[in-house]
Amino acid sequence: MTTADKKAAFFHLIDSHRWLAASGCAWNQIKPGGLQEGKFDQYLPNITVMVRDCFLLHARSLIKFYRDRNNRPTDIVLSDFSVPSIVTSLDTCLEKYEKPIEIHLLHLPDWRDVDYGSHTRQRGTTVRPNWGSNVSVIAGKLIDECLKHASGNGANWQSPFTKFYIATAGRYRDKSSSWPTELCEKSDVEGYLKDLRL
Repeated sequence: MTTADKKAAFFHLIDSHRWLAASGCAWNQIKPGGLQEGKFDQYLPNITVMVRDCFLLHARSLIKFYRDRNNRPTDIVLSDFSVPSIVTSLDTCLEKYEKPIEIHLLHLPDWRDVDYGSHTRQRGTTVRPNWGSNVSVIAGKLIDECLKHASGNGANWQSPFTKFYIATAGRYRDKSSSWPTELCEKSDVEGYLKDLRL
């Protein structure tokens, strides 16, 4: 649980969801089989890897936020906003991605190679998720289940979570979806929350 002001914490939460949605939307366009596959490679080499890893970076932060477990005192978590915990089955689903994303982004294990996708270690089996097919699964869990849960159970924070859910879902699904001004810059967010008396 963070000791930061809730309005400041909410701004950081918006930021992670905003870039998760934007990178998820971009991934849906440029991924293998996407409508824009290969069209940007001449301008941005390896763009699919950059976009995918940007998505995973924000997904990892949000998994930690929603799971609300084993936190440092500075971590912003769901309970900071008086939102009840996510259901156990959703927590279990997110847990299976948490460590593999961390390892994929922050370590250089041999199982990053597809040939080592699943193998036995001394401590058990390590499964390397197929990130290409799991991006949409992770996005669905974080946006359509976790954020929607927060928007429906946020007590005093229900209104901003609802606006924020609609913006995030819209941006993820539609590249032309605009992001609300009151959820952009820190001063805009502070003004919006002040108007709500938060």
